[in-house]
Amino acid sequence: MAVRKRGGVWYYDFMIRLVRYREAIPEARTKWQAEQVETQVRQAIFEGRYCKLQQKRVPTLKEFIEETFLPWSKANKRSYQSDSWRSKVLINWFDGKRLDEITLFMIEKFKKERREGKTRRGKVRSPASVNREIELLSRVLTMAVDHELIGANPCRKVRKLRLDNQRIRYLLPEEEERLMGVLTGRKAHLRPLVILAINTGMRRGELFNLTWEKVDFSRNVIYVTNTKSGRDRVVPMNRPVREELLRVSGQADCEFVFVSKRTGLNLTEIKKGFNAACREAEIQNFKFHDLRHTAGTRLADAGADAFTIKEILGHSSIQTSARYVHATHEGKRRAVEALASYSSRKDCLKIVTNEERRFG
Repeated sequence: MAVRKRGGVWYYDFMIRLVRYREAIPEARTKWQAEQVETQVRQAIFEGRYCKLQQKRVPTLKEFIEETFLPWSKANKRSYQSDSWRSKVLINWFDGKRLDEITLFMIEKFKKERREGKTRRGKVRSPASVNREIELLSRVLTMAVDHELIGANPCRKVRKLRLDNQRIRYLLPEEEERLMGVLTGRKAHLRPLVILAINTGMRRGELFNLTWEKVDFSRNVIYVTNTKSGRDRVVPMNRPVREELLRVSGQADCEFVFVSKRTGLNLTEIKKGFNAACREAEIQNFKFHDLRHTAGTRLADAGADAFTIKEILGHSSIQTSARYVHATHEGKRRAVEALASYSSRKDCLKIVTNEERRFG
């Protein structure tokens, strides 16, 4: 029987010869009562007596994305650009398919082929990329359910690919010295970015969008707004950050702190220049985002607790912050040396066994 309960109300929902019949049954209190109504409606359709419900055309995935989902995404989501280019992948793969024709089997096949396929650069596509595409498809189909175009979202039964992206990479002191040594000349504009990233843990986008009105030298803080998590935060400035910002402020003729010489506006991309600097400094397997890992690692090594690290990095939970905090070799060495010194202390806690208690 094609009956289901949603929001405390029973519905019948079925198709006969590509015509969909769906309606609420507010009078039904149990599944059995809903099934009785559904049976009566089916019988009325077969006998030609049911003319209440007219055929409702179900759009294709392409039509729904372009006419409904993307306009909504543009008005409501900061990730509209990502939705826009990812939706092209969905439209091409599910070409011509109506929303009600997309099945669990199709989605699993899509997941498998996308995972095994290559990117435009010939590289293996990451599980995270495939998961983001499935998440977008799920959001589209959920909206289709809300518009009463389909009865259920088949993506809800699709398991995401397992991720192994716990990247553990931070800048060592000797690597930092080499990197700073090459940030001169044509690469000098990267130096203040690197200094702030290491000493504040700010994301690349947060640095690009930083304006001078958000830099408060009187209180020695930076107000970070329009963040990825949607939560504004205040990051204190230490000495290197303050000195670097004061130096840059003397050259400022724009509202943004970090300005592109080519456009005169805020920077939007530094990947090419930063990668070139890392190669010149002989630093391998290092990305700009790893400077954020470096900040988290150094905070933890300096004795900052998880709550403080969470507030500085701007995460919504301690669990997320834990990905950015990796114990350094020096920190682990200090910890095990503390174990050795503990056993030699005369005032250390004496552990008394049950046997000693009994005969002591």
